[in-house]
Parts: sequence; C-alpha cells; structure tokens
Amino acid sequence: MLEEIILTVEDRPGVLAELGELLGSTGVNIETLSASSFDGRGIIHLVVDDGEDAGELLASKGYRVEASRPVLTTTLDDRPGELGRYCKRLAAQGVQISAAYVVKRGEGETELLFAVDDLETAAGV
Repeated sequence: MLEEIILTVEDRPGVLAELGELLGSTGVNIETLSASSFDGRGIIHLVVDDGEDAGELLASKGYRVEASRPVLTTTLDDRPGELGRYCKRLAAQGVQISAAYVVKRGEGETELLFAVDDLETAAGV
C-alpha cells in the first residue's frame, strides 16, 4: 500500500538528493512528492511504495518524521470539474482531505492520491 511520509528538514542544498539516494539504495520507490521551504526549514511530503520501512529508515538516519499515513489512489476522467465532483462526494460522506497529489495525466485520465481521515469510507466513494 502506498503511504505518505511527512518530514521536516533543514533547508540546505542536497536534501532531496540525499533522500532520493537513501530510499533508492534500499529499493523504496518514491511515487510522488511535494517539497517546500520557508525560513530555514523544509517540509517534504513523500508518497512511497513501502512506507513502514521508509519511515524507519529515515528516522534511523536522523530525519525528523512528523507523520506517516496511508493514501487513497483514484483515477478520474481528465475533464473540467471532475476533481470538484469527486471531492464533493468525499465531503458528503464526511471525509476530510489533508493532502492531494496529481500522479499522472494522460489518455483522458488523471491519477490522483489523497491522504484522508477515513480511508475505508473514501475508498467506497
């Protein structure tokens, strides 16, 4: 199962390179990521194919793992309004979205990942 790992890091050159090499050396694949920095601190959201092992590895190497959570994968038609319609259905079921990622677009479809508070309910939408 795919899992999102949230890290806080020192904002310095080479952090993403280190993370990519470290995870790659152990066979963990990064499916998608988001990274930003502000005021000397970086926030990195990684979605990986082996979250438990990746989180333990990162923590053992001194990275500050803030959270780890499973994510939902869904594919929508790639047309205007589909994201809104899908998220409205999640909201109607009381599902809170805390992170969203576009993974791939093509051939008339968009693959998305969502970190949600109720994975089971969201999977049924």
